[in-house]
Parts: sequence; C-alpha cells; structure tokens
Amino acid sequence: MFRVKICGVTRSQDVKMIARAGADAIGFQMSMGPRRITPAQAKRLVRLVPPLVTPVGVFVNETLSRVKKLIKLCGFQAVQLHGDEPENYCRQIGVPVLKVIRMRNPSVYKDFKGFGVAAFLLDSYNKSIPGGTGKSFQFQWARKAVQELPAPVLLAGGLTSDNVQRAVRMSDAFSVDVSSGVEIRPGVKDPRQVSLFVQRAKKAFRV
Repeated sequence: MFRVKICGVTRSQDVKMIARAGADAIGFQMSMGPRRITPAQAKRLVRLVPPLVTPVGVFVNETLSRVKKLIKLCGFQAVQLHGDEPENYCRQIGVPVLKVIRMRNPSVYKDFKGFGVAAFLLDSYNKSIPGGTGKSFQFQWARKAVQELPAPVLLAGGLTSDNVQRAVRMSDAFSVDVSSGVEIRPGVKDPRQVSLFVQRAKKAFRV
C-alpha cells in the first residue's frame, strides 16, 4: 500500500511532476466535480504514470459495470470509492479498493468493519459533496479507526504541507491523500506545494 497519494490530477505535466516529487499514487476523478476527466483523458494520463506509482480511479456511486469497464480501459491499478457502495459491490471490483469513510462523527467508521477492502480512506463530511472540499475533520477521531478497522487507513480532508505532519502524528494513519491542498486552482497542481507535501509526509512516516 502506498504512503502518499496526490488526487484530482487532470494534466499530463502534473502527472510527471508528481511522480518526480516522489508521490506513490496518483488519483483521477472519474465521476463528478471540477477535477472530473473523461475516460479518454484518463487513459492518456495513466499511460504517463511510471511503473512504481499507482494510478487510482476515483468513483462516486457508479454502476459496477462502468467501474470495471473503466479499470480495463484506463489501466487503473486501484479504485477509490467515495459513495454509498456496499461491501458486496467492493468485493466484485477486481483490483484493490480504497473505501472512503466520510467522518461525520467519531464513530461512523464502525459501520465499515465488515468491509473486505485493501484500505480505508477517512475524509471530511459534507452532506452535499462527497469529497474534495478542502475541509478537515478532527484528526484525532482517526486514531480509533486506525486501531479497529481491518485494513490500513489513509487520511484525507484539508491536508496541506503545513499540517500533514501534525495530522499523521495525531491520527497514526498509514497514508495520506491530498487534492485541493496542493493546488493553484481545481485540477491544477502547484509543484512547490506538491514537493513540500510529499517530503513532509514521508518524513512524518519515518519518525
């Protein structure tokens, strides 16, 4: 499982820059929001991802058949599910699944203990937007989830190069995921912030 993921990538130059910065995974939004790209764009961008970096397709309440089709078409090596996808749906994907838990309260993670997925991603809760809000939740809420969930836990939601080390220490999460916190504008990444984020996150994991 990767340690640092940069999500919401829309441009070829950003794929190359993020890989050079040392990120372990790159996420491509396939369902909704200002960072959404087409399958043709995703296929082109995934081809630029180097072998040791994981391309992740990000989906929200899509049909299982569409997700499977796009995994094959675009070359995703893992998927991130941001919607209300049940455990049985996750088991049928065919590649590693990151199931997102939107932390509307400190105990909501308990509903996901029976999910047989590769990892869980804890994100902030907004009833209108499934992700990419740039808002954080109380990172200390993640600690019990990290201890009790049956797979590695990624932390997301409002992370930046300024708070990622504190967030890792407070949560004890295995991995981190960022999108808006390293952007100039939605879908356009800031090379300096990406580099700082990756460096500081990996330093936190080594401590």
